[in-house]
Amino acid sequence: MIARTEVLVLTHHLSRTRIFGTGSNVTRDSVLVRLEDSDGRVGWGETYLVPGAVTAAREITEAITGTDADAAAAELAARPDAHRWALAAVSIALDDLRARSRGIPVSDLYGERRRGRVRAYGSSRGYLGGLSPEAAWTDEAATIWDDGFRAMKLRVGRYPLEDEIDAIERVVSAAPLMTWMADGNGAYDMADSRRLGAALEELGFRWLEEPLPTDDYLAYAALADELSIPLAGGEILESAGETRPYLRAGSFDLVQPDVSICGGIRGVLDIAEAANDAGRFAVPHACSGAIALAATLHILAVLPLPPDAPKWAEPLLEHDVGENPIRTALLTVPLTVDDGWMTIPDGPGLGVDVDEEAVRRLAA
Repeated sequence: MIARTEVLVLTHHLSRTRIFGTGSNVTRDSVLVRLEDSDGRVGWGETYLVPGAVTAAREITEAITGTDADAAAAELAARPDAHRWALAAVSIALDDLRARSRGIPVSDLYGERRRGRVRAYGSSRGYLGGLSPEAAWTDEAATIWDDGFRAMKLRVGRYPLEDEIDAIERVVSAAPLMTWMADGNGAYDMADSRRLGAALEELGFRWLEEPLPTDDYLAYAALADELSIPLAGGEILESAGETRPYLRAGSFDLVQPDVSICGGIRGVLDIAEAANDAGRFAVPHACSGAIALAATLHILAVLPLPPDAPKWAEPLLEHDVGENPIRTALLTVPLTVDDGWMTIPDGPGLGVDVDEEAVRRLAA
């Protein structure tokens, strides 16, 4: 039985502004859900700090206090009208708690493990004020290589396209041999998206992510049809039902559901199933803290992949490499990358232990 619940807002003020093609931020924030059962077991969940998430998470957790964790999980799964971001944090925490009570990994709640480790790619911190894109990317590529990554996703879209393409070419040619992707953060129009996609294909990039504004995913269909490089996107989509029209339209070759946005692990797997039905593929998005990262690893443990799938559809872990102690300081034993790979935890629950002192230090 769920005896105690808590919703916490964690905030870290960055030492340098994080700059993207279409915006910037000065903090890293997460909403954590902590559920404790009557036997003292604790389950953790995480989502992004967005309007309404904290209030909704508190309402949901108050409603499930005093109930059985399995019953609560089943009841929440039948609530499509719930705030999906808040629901995600609660659902992850319930999965963590339910799996711990059984002494099994969270992934076992969703099927047989297909893999025990996955390749991880470093998801760029973005631009740095005072440094050219080439200088920032070169430095970052060297750093993440030393940290064990063998793949990197650049964040592009802030400077003139031709200048950035030239910088990308120089960075890739000078860096160690890695797999590359690029995220446009919605910064381009259709013509520049075509030019960027063609240039990245020439450089052997695995995919181009969200070059067009994300308020009109249907517009991606024409671009996907024209480009040879796979087009990825859809990280803000909240359910399989919301995603299917874009899959039917051909908006994405690769859809990127986020466990903290689409209602939890089941939400990601439902979107992946919808992608498979449409002849497309799914690789999860992840850009928050350690708990969401662990949940994404458990998704990747069971994520199906057809035997004839192309190489670019291989299950990969997106691993943000920007400054964020909510990711790097929250666990008693951090998740680490070794020569491009991350082992998927196989202990009870999410398989990670949260440092509650670190949580309290970061709680706003």
